[in-house]
Amino acid sequence: MLCLILFCLLTSLTAELLVVAAKPSCQASADNPRDIVCTPGTSDYLLERGLVSDNNRTTRITLRACRITDVDFGSFSGLPALEYLDLSQNKIVYLKLGVLDEFTQLKFFNLSHNQLTGFPLGIFDQKPNMEVLDLKGNKITELELGIFDLMKKLRHVDVSSNALLGKEINSYIFDQSTKIKIMDFSRNDMSDSKSILLDAFEMLEFLNLDRCLLTEVPVFATKPNLKTMKHLILSTNKITRLDDRALFINLENLEILNLVDNAIEHIADKVFMSLKKLKSVLLRGNKLTQIPGSLFQHLPKLISVDLSHNLIEFVPVNAFRGSPVKNLNLSVNRFTYLTDNFCLELRNSGGGMTKFYFNQNPWQCACLRDILDEVKKFGIKYNGVGYDGRTPVCVISNDFNCRRQPDANANFVDLYYELIRKE
Repeated sequence: MLCLILFCLLTSLTAELLVVAAKPSCQASADNPRDIVCTPGTSDYLLERGLVSDNNRTTRITLRACRITDVDFGSFSGLPALEYLDLSQNKIVYLKLGVLDEFTQLKFFNLSHNQLTGFPLGIFDQKPNMEVLDLKGNKITELELGIFDLMKKLRHVDVSSNALLGKEINSYIFDQSTKIKIMDFSRNDMSDSKSILLDAFEMLEFLNLDRCLLTEVPVFATKPNLKTMKHLILSTNKITRLDDRALFINLENLEILNLVDNAIEHIADKVFMSLKKLKSVLLRGNKLTQIPGSLFQHLPKLISVDLSHNLIEFVPVNAFRGSPVKNLNLSVNRFTYLTDNFCLELRNSGGGMTKFYFNQNPWQCACLRDILDEVKKFGIKYNGVGYDGRTPVCVISNDFNCRRQPDANANFVDLYYELIRKE
């Protein structure tokens, strides 16, 4: 009997220890006693009062990846100074209305990479000081009209990698969110979004529309109220043409335009003409076959142009006239030659090139020699990988002259790719 009782007692104690071990472990940071950092326990956990609550000095709580499945009422009671809360990488499916009401000084809230599908209206109403709201990597399908209205100081909203449909987002969802500077919609379907979606914004500087299933530059991203925008990301979409010369006319302060990995076949001449503060244009990974003769002209801040991974056979030096281009990437296209004295002409037209990438093109060897002589002469950095005499990088003509005639291009391209296939 004694043995049996002892066994039961030990079993009970072991079970109790397992329950305790399942809780996240939380302690103050060594650098800042007001910063509470938690590490996960051994099983899923319902967050409740007592783990991080009831400390009027706490300003930061990190509960990242703590296997939290739900948040109970009172979990954040007694935290009047809390400004930073990280609940990312957990398993939260739903936040009950009222569970966030007891702390009003919060400025940064990270709910990314949970399993949230939406929020009850009013969940953020007691967050008048909120500045950063990170909701990326959830399963959110809907944003209730009014959900952001009482967060008057909101400046950074990330709803990327969710299941939002732009055509179903209420046109007035951001009407009270005039101070947003950073907005990330990437990896949602933002096609057919209403043109007035961002009309309330007065201070937007960064807009991310990467992987948003767009077939054209959306109207909502180029409205007159967005003249404050500095960085526009439209990469990895299905945009095929930039036909309208006035397309970007309202974005007078734009510095970075990212159009990487679309399907752009045609660009209107002078489409970038109004972007006088533009520093970088990224057109890598499109289907361009030619560049308009004045596409990048007279852009006084333009430093970097990436035209790599296209189908371009000729780029006119004149296209950069009056622009101080320093970094130019023409790699992985269909060039067999460039204009004679290309680098010198670029310098004479206002450029000061320091980096020039032109590798993996079907060069005529005589033309490639001219380019290499130039970049070495001017001390321009280039990608020399493969230029070791062992890897095919160009095609030799019978007379070893650089033939700068467009009608000869096709023959050299065919010869080059035939040579590559034999390797």
